[in-house]
Amino acid sequence: MDKTTASAIFSASLAFAAVPAMAQEAAPAASFAAPFTSHAVLQRDCTLPVWGRAAPGAAVEVSLDGQTVSAVASEDGAWRVDFPPQRVPGLGHELSLRVGGETVATLDDVAIGDVWLCSGQSNMDMNYGWGLTRGKEDIETADDPMMRLFDDHNAASTEPLAELPVPTAWTASDFAHSKTFSACGWFFGQALRKVLPDVPIGLVEASWSGSPIKTWLSAESYCRVKPDGADEIEAARGRAAEFEAAGGKAEFQKRLELWVAECKTRGDIHAEGAGYDDSAWAPVQLPATFEKHIDKDFDGRVWYRRHVTLTAEEAARGATLTLGAIDDEDVTWVNGVEVGSTKGYDKERKYAVPAGVLREGDNVVAVSAIDWRVGGGFTTDRPEQLALALDGGAKIPLAGEWKFEAFRFDPKPVSGEINAWVPTACYNAMLHPLFPMALKGAIWYQGCSDVGHADLYDSLFRAMVADWRAGFTHPDGMPVYLVQLAAFKETHDEPFDSKWAEMRWTHMKIGETLENGGTAVAIDVGHHTDIHPKDKKTVGERLARLALARTYGVAGLVEAGPVPLAVRADGARIVVSFKNAAGLGTSGGGPVKGFQIVGADGSATWAAASVEGETVAVEVPEGVAPARVRYAWDDYPDCNLVNGDALPAGPFEADVPQPGAAGAVF
Repeated sequence: MDKTTASAIFSASLAFAAVPAMAQEAAPAASFAAPFTSHAVLQRDCTLPVWGRAAPGAAVEVSLDGQTVSAVASEDGAWRVDFPPQRVPGLGHELSLRVGGETVATLDDVAIGDVWLCSGQSNMDMNYGWGLTRGKEDIETADDPMMRLFDDHNAASTEPLAELPVPTAWTASDFAHSKTFSACGWFFGQALRKVLPDVPIGLVEASWSGSPIKTWLSAESYCRVKPDGADEIEAARGRAAEFEAAGGKAEFQKRLELWVAECKTRGDIHAEGAGYDDSAWAPVQLPATFEKHIDKDFDGRVWYRRHVTLTAEEAARGATLTLGAIDDEDVTWVNGVEVGSTKGYDKERKYAVPAGVLREGDNVVAVSAIDWRVGGGFTTDRPEQLALALDGGAKIPLAGEWKFEAFRFDPKPVSGEINAWVPTACYNAMLHPLFPMALKGAIWYQGCSDVGHADLYDSLFRAMVADWRAGFTHPDGMPVYLVQLAAFKETHDEPFDSKWAEMRWTHMKIGETLENGGTAVAIDVGHHTDIHPKDKKTVGERLARLALARTYGVAGLVEAGPVPLAVRADGARIVVSFKNAAGLGTSGGGPVKGFQIVGADGSATWAAASVEGETVAVEVPEGVAPARVRYAWDDYPDCNLVNGDALPAGPFEADVPQPGAAGAVF
């Protein structure tokens, strides 16, 4: 699970049914529902539902530019009207609400256009402030009145809510608002606007960092896919009741702060000094997480020490100490001198060593690491990141054997608060209150939290889309486009049975087999140590390509990179054909990289491959009975297959048919 906002476990809004009830008591006698504010974008070309609340039995009139539709509020105060499809996109519309002949609300600067939902976990949640590498200037100069933003704030509930528990409103896409909005979603909208200059685009963000897919679908669907789901939901309700009885979030936060303070004071054995005797400490091979070398549930404080021998000439140089990322917090010393301290599980540690600290002979690097959430310790999977870099280019590796001493502090306070890791919780509090809002479609960037469970993910995703299509109003078959996870973690020298590749292939299979679906490949924009790649412009633009080609029918646009269609055996070769394959080649112009043949015994072998027109011929290694062909099957694959628009092929695997036969990939 990625943890960029893992602290949300302790601070997210607790959204029980009582929350919206209190909001209703404070609300005016009649009002529009949350999706309807000034600056809103209303979906064109389909039945347009508008709803809200009023006194039970009240006669309600809603007007949109002179079109008036009437309704009567139900016994619980809910009302809804449906306008006929609005065919002409544009700005400057007005939506008003009258009750008993009196105007009680008027919304101005309303647009008619296309509305897209942007949902998922942290890679959808990621915004300008996370350090983008492409497109920062686009957002900094954002001022497009034809693009509007609606940020559906984090909230969770075990029951479907009628209203959003955290108020929000539509805003312009100027820099002040765009910088806190989903970067992936924003770049998607920007790309649509470039091709559809006369169509206002509305973007609704409903995302939560770290959230698993199980939180974004209904309880009925979740329990249908996962029969023990009802027990999970009931257990969460029980924990929440106990949590509230024990004082709720305020009391829990006090206990957590005391526990963290104890981690920082107890176990303070002053092991930073070069002369400290660590001979009785246990050895450990770093980098490694607490879970790998202590136990999977460890939280607390761990000291690490590493001895480094330097010559007089080396010690006289300036130096920089790099340690990769440490989860959650560290203080680091060299020869007893503190050189740095960092909070943040995903921040790479890079500390300058002051002049005069290093010395000829023995030197000691000491690190005190504290973790109080999931994860812990040295989390990088790139050993070369642990190093003492001397001025002048010399680098002394620090990966390998260190010594450590661990201090566990139990019991750690456990929150019972309802959050995004509870099945159905985000669906109930962030999506259900938006139903039956009219949408053009949805984009989805999620899956990191579900790696290792690809089969279940496929079933849950299809059930989630069915829920969304049933809840939102849309033209026939609301499209849903998803992002295939980017490259992450290690590149392996030998074929590796990667769970990340398995999830990426699941994403592609979903997009190619789901009606009105599609998958954007992001394998080439990843980062070895950052689960949140910073190039969200490329991802947003690739999602927009799919939408423009498949939803808007824009002619002449290449929708995506090469997607495998069929496999056939041809003597000692396996030939894979692709769609989107005009100009098929490699990104660097060299030989094709990344193909493997999986034998009948399940073992995989690297295989040479070459481009032949719009196909790739893969050579079967001698002595291998081919069962499957794979491409880019690694956590961080070394691969280079692209089409003539430089759009990459993503990871895939396919069964090899009998000689002389051809087999479809999907």
